[in-house]
Amino acid sequence: LPLTGTFAALNETTVKAKVAGELVEVAVREGESVKRGQMLARIDQTEVQARVAARQADVEAARAQLIWAQKNRNTQKALLDKNFISQNAFDNVQSNQDVAIARLRAAEAELVVAKKSLGDSVLTAPMDGIVAQRHAQPGERVPLDARIITIVDLARLELGASVPAASIGRVKVGQAVAFRVDGFGAREFAGRVERINPSTTAGSRVITVYAV
Repeated sequence: LPLTGTFAALNETTVKAKVAGELVEVAVREGESVKRGQMLARIDQTEVQARVAARQADVEAARAQLIWAQKNRNTQKALLDKNFISQNAFDNVQSNQDVAIARLRAAEAELVVAKKSLGDSVLTAPMDGIVAQRHAQPGERVPLDARIITIVDLARLELGASVPAASIGRVKVGQAVAFRVDGFGAREFAGRVERINPSTTAGSRVITVYAV
């Protein structure tokens, strides 16, 4: 059954900015091979470092408030034990300590997020592959989730081919496929059918078959 189709990379990913800021470096260009974990680009860390410093200051302030609240609570507990204050007055002091503990935990959580953003300013390759496109250039100010680099993995390719509905019964998942590619002359490549679309393409009587 002769088929004609188009190849696409089975695995493709677009690396996006996880923090906003000025793109100070893009280390790769189209056509270059990259390895998983390799540094691709870097965003200016000035703003992120400022946020980390601010969150660190919040943690220190919250910790100081907690220390004061704990000392006050201990003092009031001693007075309560001697019946110098009411239980209701002590409960208010205890509540203030509980609030201080919660504020410290919230500040510490925000500091963790800020420090993660510091690491997110360096963009790395999530997989082995080849750079297909650079979407941004050094010097640009990129927003959060801006596309920076597209990587494709050509180790496995997927062929999308249209089969007439009348012939789809001759195609089965796992079936061998032999094909030639423009630019490679008479050289033959091998693959297998991996998926079959369950419906015909809108406006036609063909079904798309995917071979890997």
